[in-house]
Amino acid sequence: MGLNTEISYHNNDILMKVLAEQFKNKTLDVFGIKTAKIKDLIPSVHPAVEANETRNDIIFLLEDDTLLHLEFQTTAGEQDLKRFLYYDARLVRRQERKVHTIVIYSGRIEQARERLECGSILYQVENIYMKHYNGDQEYNRLKHKIDNHQLLSETDTLKLIFLPLMKSEQKEEELAIQAAELAKAAPDEKTKLFAIAALIVITDKIMSESNKRKLLEVLKMTQIEQWIREEGRQEGELKGRRDEKRETAQTMLNLGMSPELIAKATKLPLEEILEMAKANTAN
Repeated sequence: MGLNTEISYHNNDILMKVLAEQFKNKTLDVFGIKTAKIKDLIPSVHPAVEANETRNDIIFLLEDDTLLHLEFQTTAGEQDLKRFLYYDARLVRRQERKVHTIVIYSGRIEQARERLECGSILYQVENIYMKHYNGDQEYNRLKHKIDNHQLLSETDTLKLIFLPLMKSEQKEEELAIQAAELAKAAPDEKTKLFAIAALIVITDKIMSESNKRKLLEVLKMTQIEQWIREEGRQEGELKGRRDEKRETAQTMLNLGMSPELIAKATKLPLEEILEMAKANTAN
C-alpha cells in the first residue's frame, strides 16, 4: 500500500497525535509568539466549510483555556484574512473560547495586513515574519550538529520544523524536503518523529503534488509510516465488514423483509436501509 499525497483524516490524526504529545507544556517563544504554555491540540476540521477549505493549519489549546490558531502563509492578501475570519468565527462558536490567531509568513513576504474592517466587524490577527531568520544558515548549523551525532535542543527542533518558511535562496518546497531528510537523520527518535510530522502538517498547503510525494518518501522506514499503514489496514477491514453487511441487507430487501428487521439484523442504521430500499424502487 503506497502512501497517498493526500493526508487522509485518519493519517492526519496520527500526525496530530505526534504533535500534541511533543508540543505539550511548550511555547513558541523562540519566534516571538508570547502565549501561555500549550496544553493540547484540538481537531481543526470544520465539516461545513467549502470542500477545498477543510481545515485550519494548527489549533492549540493553551493552559489559560484560550485557543492559539496558527496559519502558515506564502501569500498575503485580503482574501486570506477573510478566510481566517470565517474559520475563527466558527471556532468561537464551536469551542466557546477566545481565539488568538497568528499568521506565520514565509521569508518571501515582507509585509501583510493584520486588520480587516467589514462594517461593524473588526478582525485582528498577529503577523510573524520568517524573513528575519536565515534558513540557509540554520540548515547548515543543524546539519553540522546532526552529522556529528549531537542531540538537538528544543529550540533547534522548532527551528528545524519552521525551516521551510525561513528566508532562503531556495524555494520553500525544496527546503521542506531537505529539512525532512535532516530530521530523519536526527539521532533521537522522538525528535525525528516530531519534526517529520510537523513538517508534513506545516507545509501541506504550500507543496505541489510531486514534492508532496518526495516529502512522504521521507516517511519510509519510520514509526509514522508503520502507524499510517496500520490505520489503513484497520480501515480496510472495517470497510470490508461494512460492505458485507450492506450485501446482506440488499439480499434481505430483495426477499421482501422489512427495513426495521434488516436494521436490527445487520446493525446498520435504519436510515441507510431506507435509502437502499428507495434506490431499489427507483431502479
